[in-house]
Amino acid sequence: MIRPCRAPAVLAILALVACAERKTVAPTAQQLPPAADAQPAPNTAVGAADAGYEGPWLGATVLQAPVLSEMESERNKESKVVRLGYLRYGEKVPAFGEARRQPNCPEGWYELLAGGFVCGRYATLDLEHPKFRDAHAPDLESSLPYTYGANVANGTPLYRSVPSRAERVKLEPWLVKPKKPKPADDDDPYAAPGPDAGDATGDDDTPWWEKETPDGGPPPVTLDDLQENEGPIERRMVKGFFLSLDRQFPAGGATWWRTVGGLIAPVERIFVSKPVTEFHGVWLGKDDGSYATKNVAPRRVDKLPVAFVMNGRGHRWTLDDSHKHPSTAEGKIDHFEAVGLTGTTVSAAGYEFWETDEGWWLRAIDATKTEPGPFPPSLGEHEKWIDVNLKRQTLVAFEGQTPVFATVVSSGRNEHETPTGAFRIREKHIAATMHADTATDGPYSIEDVPYIEYFNAGYALHGAFWHGAFGNVKSHGCVNLSPWDAKNVFAWTDPQLPEGWHGVLATRERPGTRVLVHGKGPGTCEGPDTTACEDH
Repeated sequence: MIRPCRAPAVLAILALVACAERKTVAPTAQQLPPAADAQPAPNTAVGAADAGYEGPWLGATVLQAPVLSEMESERNKESKVVRLGYLRYGEKVPAFGEARRQPNCPEGWYELLAGGFVCGRYATLDLEHPKFRDAHAPDLESSLPYTYGANVANGTPLYRSVPSRAERVKLEPWLVKPKKPKPADDDDPYAAPGPDAGDATGDDDTPWWEKETPDGGPPPVTLDDLQENEGPIERRMVKGFFLSLDRQFPAGGATWWRTVGGLIAPVERIFVSKPVTEFHGVWLGKDDGSYATKNVAPRRVDKLPVAFVMNGRGHRWTLDDSHKHPSTAEGKIDHFEAVGLTGTTVSAAGYEFWETDEGWWLRAIDATKTEPGPFPPSLGEHEKWIDVNLKRQTLVAFEGQTPVFATVVSSGRNEHETPTGAFRIREKHIAATMHADTATDGPYSIEDVPYIEYFNAGYALHGAFWHGAFGNVKSHGCVNLSPWDAKNVFAWTDPQLPEGWHGVLATRERPGTRVLVHGKGPGTCEGPDTTACEDH
């Protein structure tokens, strides 16, 4: 199912996703120089459950249970212990059952079959432990690991625990109809208002979420302003903030959402969000549908170049023998449809046309196409690497000199253009929270952005379920992929994520996949579908 690239109005504030200034709730990677031509490391733990592994399993009981290369102890205090990754509560990993106690971890260190050690302070072999059993593990079968909800109005509270009705009325004044203030002197309508009437200018004690902003801009708050250190509220939210949702439950005469992080939000203020598009790219030479979704049929494209139709106006065209007089043929082409090209280009009737490998022609203004840059230096025969073309808004994955996958992306828009250069993936997360303050859009927060792969400071490849404008610039610097593309590219790249881990970091022994970003992007909302750049 492919929907128009318009998100619901409540999601407008997050039409652009900031990355360059992001603050991510995730462990910091070790800054290690990657090997020049290392081969992908085998993922020894993947598939243990399918292979009939009978345990023991180690279950995480905290949000981040670090996986270290060695047991930290007095003996190896001088050695360089490397963080390999981490587990998240609700996830389990194959492990050796015997705990090795050390002074800094009386609960004992558990060795994982995939390598690395986890302190028993953060995990348990008892899979009935409530902190493991009641946690919400990510859904690794769907395109998104969690259910997501958008906050529909400014000021929505995130509670630490369920409040009483009296607390709610005090903390959520919109629950009761406000009374109009009366003049201090009923006989004089122009008299000064009484002490409870509030300031007519909207200043003083008026909460930020009730203040009007010029031209409907972002509210005058920062992320720090939203935090509440005392009372039942952990923090408040700006309209358009996203939550990752665990479950609904009734309590205190109301219905609530529990978030994956364990906070509580009133259900009537949360709009459950679905991916705007089910689009996904093409794995070259594959037609078995192994990467197809339920709603999008598999497409067979064998080689580069590949074109992707960027609007709903694409048509098949024919040209006469002189290549001067184009005419449309039967058959409209769907938005995002992938088409193999021969590489032949002609100009006719003021348009550029690309010849397809089926013999018909495609207008260039209706599509974009893959144009990868030169191969990176010292390229291994089967080494994985990724080419991102900012001008064409395409991504091509290679194994050595062989292209294996192609799709369209959304890179940074305007002053947030994605930087060019040669990088390596340094850390990968099934999901992590991105939030930051931005000058133009105010604060933003998206819990558990799916399938993140950081390759340059705060810049990452990651999934975007809140827009469908792939093929056009859209983000604040990151490279946005459709949910299915983000998931599948995440599974393909190195370092591989061992079974049950939530995040993995590159090391010298297991370097990350190279990412080459080139081609100056449009920088403005130019291209085949300018409406896709609007802040919906």
